[in-house]
Amino acid sequence: MTTTHAAPVTDEKKQSLSIVDSDVHPYMEHGLATLVPYMSTAWQKRIGAGMGGGHTVASQFHLPLDYLYINSSGGMRADTAQPGKPPATDPAFTASQLLDGRGIDRAILLSGHLLGIGAMPDPQVAATIASAYNDWMCEHWLQFDKRYRGALVIAPQDPELAVKEINRMADRPGIVEILMPLHDILMGEKHYYPIYEAAQRHGLPICVHPSGTENVYARAPRMAGTPTFYIEWHALLGQIHQANTASLLCHGVFERFPELKVVIAEGGIAWIAELSWKLDADWYGLRDEIPWVKRHPSEYLNENMRFTTQPFVEPPRKQYLAALMDMINAEQVLMFSSDYPHWNYNDPTNVFAGLPEDLQHRIMVDNPREFYGDRLN
Repeated sequence: MTTTHAAPVTDEKKQSLSIVDSDVHPYMEHGLATLVPYMSTAWQKRIGAGMGGGHTVASQFHLPLDYLYINSSGGMRADTAQPGKPPATDPAFTASQLLDGRGIDRAILLSGHLLGIGAMPDPQVAATIASAYNDWMCEHWLQFDKRYRGALVIAPQDPELAVKEINRMADRPGIVEILMPLHDILMGEKHYYPIYEAAQRHGLPICVHPSGTENVYARAPRMAGTPTFYIEWHALLGQIHQANTASLLCHGVFERFPELKVVIAEGGIAWIAELSWKLDADWYGLRDEIPWVKRHPSEYLNENMRFTTQPFVEPPRKQYLAALMDMINAEQVLMFSSDYPHWNYNDPTNVFAGLPEDLQHRIMVDNPREFYGDRLN
């Protein structure tokens, strides 16, 4: 559902809802060049952006992104940009348009530019970029408006460097979770255990999100097969998140790290029901294979995982939606997200039309506030 011109929310409704938006993407006006001042002199030289401007080509390199599956409509809402600036690069404009305009009380920032760093071949370069971004985000967004909350970014290629960055950033004001860009290793594998230990120790959820690199780069997460068209590629992104969810559950990650929380952002939701049912059914006969999984896989999912709503499902018949919400335990596991400033943005004023008001309140207010706790205050 894409609605960009709904009427502003009344002050009364803003106060009563206190909406939390779990997926808002800030962008850097000058791309990676924005982060150069936040890097050491040695690292500026390393990426070709040192004194004198560096090597022209090297200093303008881009992070991995999907340049092969072409969306002819582009990725951004045109009305989220000010004249002469790219979309979502001005925290003041975003606060006015999204937060004030839609009654959003807290917006969790997931870097728009860094979603693909998990596909970078050099772990040290990826970690350096993530660290520079974190400092930039804190300075330019979190300090600008108290309603912004940040997801610190780590590079998953080197868990030791990732833990170092978590320890450095975890206590910064406004940080509520860890954005872990996806890599080609599924999330249940031991590779990530040091990261999970640090996340649990600091009480920070791990958030994952489509990377824009799927099936395009060698170290990117993989789909089944190779789609031909953008519409195929976009529709199949949920495969990645199903595979990672199954990996987390079957490897017993939540038995090993019982207080760890994981957010699947923009990964789809309808598949939650089938995957939960199948894993629970198979667990009865295959428990000897995974003896560390002590309970039904769906129990861990409901307790330790959350899923954001955008892009929200639009079934052909309205009655299907209520049934699906019940099947996936939406009153517990769903959290609202707008995906601002992208074209498939969901407007909190109408995206859940037809659902019971108490369920809407759970999704937009209660679930995220219970999940993130005091870090939202």
